[in-house]
Amino acid sequence: MQAFRFPRTAIALMVATFLAVLGAIGLAAEISRTAGFGGSTLPSMWWSALPALPFRFFLMLLFLWVVGAVGYAVLFALRWSGVHRLSNIVTWPQPRQ
Repeated sequence: MQAFRFPRTAIALMVATFLAVLGAIGLAAEISRTAGFGGSTLPSMWWSALPALPFRFFLMLLFLWVVGAVGYAVLFALRWSGVHRLSNIVTWPQPRQ
């Protein structure tokens, strides 16, 4: 069996995705903590001071967009994004010979 190694950029993107998932889990835990029924004895996190739930979702979307844009910029700089192959795509049928 041939040895397979992930590229370094793939590992960096996997770590970024893992951190984003951890952030989403932490945000969901805070939302369940503040929206729960009855008195909560758990301390609230820093984002509990933010005004509303839509702002939290917008903030997470913005963060994920920035991470995706940085990841795409790295792939584009390394010419691994596949954009350079778009000029070779044939989108019309070839004539019969």
